[in-house]
Amino acid sequence: MDFSQFEPNTRRIAEQLAGEALVSVKVLKDELQQYCDEIDSHSSSTEFVDYDVAKRIASLCWKLVEALPARPEERQHRLTQLAINYFVLAEDAQDDNYSLAGFEDDLQVVTAVIDELGLSHLLDDAG
Repeated sequence: MDFSQFEPNTRRIAEQLAGEALVSVKVLKDELQQYCDEIDSHSSSTEFVDYDVAKRIASLCWKLVEALPARPEERQHRLTQLAINYFVLAEDAQDDNYSLAGFEDDLQVVTAVIDELGLSHLLDDAG
């Protein structure tokens, strides 16, 4: 994947995450569910977070993980893991918890992964 499309901090973090050891699909699902639960639990108490964007990204991540075959090839697995790990990393290029734009970099990374995998149809009905 070409990371040059990202801002320098986003690129640095994405490149680092892309090089991490692969974890099982179950672990990815568990991490995603835990972060979604965390977002839901804070949705009424934090005013500087765009929860609509967060929910859209969560939906896209779920679609990505559901698009994985039973035995995914390494590239698809690695890129899906990158998207999920970037999303669940609250303190990434833009801190998710303290800015209305906090999830914009997450959306950019997840969308780029979807495009890279040729799954742009997932973007059509994400909401």
